[in-house]
Amino acid sequence: MDNYMLEMKNITKGFYGTVVLKDVNFGVKPGEVHILLGENGAGKSTLMKILSGVHRPDGGEIWINGENCAIREPAHSLKLGVGMVYQELSLAPNLSVLENIWLGALPAKGKFFVDWKKAKADTEEIFQKLDIAVDVTKRVSHYDLGLQQLVEIFRVISQNAKLIILDEPTSSLSEMEVKKLFETINLLRSQGVSFVYITHKLDEVFEIGDRVTVLRDGEVIDQTVEDINTVTKDDLIRMMVGRTLEEQYPKEPAVTEEIMLEVSDLSDGETFHDVSFQIKKGEVLGVAGLVGAGNSELAEAIFGLRKIKSGSIRLNGSDYTAKDPVRAIRRNMGMITKDRKDGLIQHMPLYTNISVAQQEGMSQVGFRLRKKEKTQAREYIEKLQIETTSENKLVRNLSGGNQQKVAVAKWICNGSTLFIMDDPTRGVDVGAKVEIYKLINELTARGDGVLMISSDMPELLGIADTIMVMKKGRVSGILPAKGCTQELIFEKAAGSE
Repeated sequence: MDNYMLEMKNITKGFYGTVVLKDVNFGVKPGEVHILLGENGAGKSTLMKILSGVHRPDGGEIWINGENCAIREPAHSLKLGVGMVYQELSLAPNLSVLENIWLGALPAKGKFFVDWKKAKADTEEIFQKLDIAVDVTKRVSHYDLGLQQLVEIFRVISQNAKLIILDEPTSSLSEMEVKKLFETINLLRSQGVSFVYITHKLDEVFEIGDRVTVLRDGEVIDQTVEDINTVTKDDLIRMMVGRTLEEQYPKEPAVTEEIMLEVSDLSDGETFHDVSFQIKKGEVLGVAGLVGAGNSELAEAIFGLRKIKSGSIRLNGSDYTAKDPVRAIRRNMGMITKDRKDGLIQHMPLYTNISVAQQEGMSQVGFRLRKKEKTQAREYIEKLQIETTSENKLVRNLSGGNQQKVAVAKWICNGSTLFIMDDPTRGVDVGAKVEIYKLINELTARGDGVLMISSDMPELLGIADTIMVMKKGRVSGILPAKGCTQELIFEKAAGSE
């Protein structure tokens, strides 16, 4: 292939007898953003881990700038000009922005000293070029996720990477932070830096991408799309999962007139104030808002993870005091957190995670009934189509989408009737999203209520019955989802008072 800085030819890879990649051909040109799409388990991460030196291929070749390279390890990959920024940030929170960017590669002053003056000047120059006001001597934890994401990218750039792999870089960013990230990518692209951009947000494909490659079951589907303007979102979904756009949000309304949850003038005195809303049985209340709106904190308070200063909550017709999660669970409430790691026991098997919240009928004279746990786990594996070889598989070895399904299964198994979901499809592919939406339909069909916080506005419009918009800790609007628009939600979330 002419004019390619990277060529991956006939790459194959298998784990424990299972073929993950089959003769994959993938190339990146100088100064382009190449979008890599595919469901969880399609082989995207494995392909990129081979490129970044984490895994070695079983077959095939990698050519970088015209040279055949056998990449041995991540440090070798970085030396060849390839850097990877993972979805889960790997910054040292207690170190400064400057120290994080130059970690392990601080400029030297003589044999024994660090040239802090040069490091500070070089770091400030990076941010000044992008017109970003940052005190580089402050701890990186002082700044929001958007800036932390840029620090990860600049750390790779500081080591002369010419090809940067971004894995779901906007999954936790606000609209303004995404805009700044895209400005950074466009500036670096104009300087000849190339990107492999992995995302599940199809709108981003057309906003930032030049070309698209779709993987399905370890194979490239329909070859690389050379001109992004020749395909539609519907085309890409069909390539990924064989499903049309109309089937992406399979909403089945089931709202009743019976009120399940009634929140009145709730405040924690810090992040949210005077919040009032209702959730009826069978209803999905979607919650929208920019970063800092207080959405997640509100959910935590209702579940007993955050202290409430004033206001009241009624659950199924009786008063409810959100003192702690144990009380919430006893009142048949379940919470799926934004970070899957908080809600799952990563080092334990799938069956343990599914049954962990259930106490009744799962133990005898102090011992857990493992056989019963496994039988029940198999039921949910089949029902939720969790991709795993066995209920004994460790949760940390499942893909992100399948981990999210396990988190949902845990609360259904416990008999929850009110589900608090904080960005339940974050980092989940199109196919797995649809399975989660179908699961929400099943919950509401039996009369359960769902409080769903989401940073994905099309998702809220497609799945919620009612949308509550928050702005700076207060409710700025409660809207029926039917007939609502993204523009109206954004106006309520970010518009003038």
